[in-house]
Amino acid sequence: MPGVTINLAGGTEEEAEHFAELMRLSAPEYFPSLLGEKFKEFFEIAFIEKGNLFSHEHVVFARYGEKVAGMLLSYSWKSKHNEEGKTGWLMMKVLGFDFLKRLPAFISARSGSGKLDENDYYISNIAVYPEFRGKKIGKALMLRAEGLARESGAERITLDVEMDNEIAIAVYKKLGYTIEREHEVELEGKRYGFYRMVKPLKGS
Repeated sequence: MPGVTINLAGGTEEEAEHFAELMRLSAPEYFPSLLGEKFKEFFEIAFIEKGNLFSHEHVVFARYGEKVAGMLLSYSWKSKHNEEGKTGWLMMKVLGFDFLKRLPAFISARSGSGKLDENDYYISNIAVYPEFRGKKIGKALMLRAEGLARESGAERITLDVEMDNEIAIAVYKKLGYTIEREHEVELEGKRYGFYRMVKPLKGS
């Protein structure tokens, strides 16, 4: 019977395709609204590049047997501080006018979902392909995130979840996360509501 393994991404083109699709699955309406039609192309390019917040340097993949089953994108407050500028430059380079057109929404999203306090570690996105759900892969990725957070020296781990995603919220609560605050982002006339959920890292 196949087992689940979790490994750091290597930055290959094949992985980049999986990353872009799993990012889409993690927020199927939000990312097209935020980044425009070229959002998957942006994710593929950013994944291969180093030194940005969507780089393979911040990604781990879960494999079920030989197949990619899911992924986790996460990073520390230090990475956020150091790499935010290059991430914005990459967005402008790849998305062009689409990025400029959506800049107010992007700034709004960054001040809500993207805001990180010192000593925080952030789970940006987590996704599992539909055919591999129900195999506790998501939980395994969340636990790996906690390990990475401790390695970074963070004192707490944080994430944002859409307020209508009741299944995910219930899972995060079981794993020890609590709701700290709410925030909204308006994109193309639609409001997206998020909970910021946090978990202290004992022994950090």
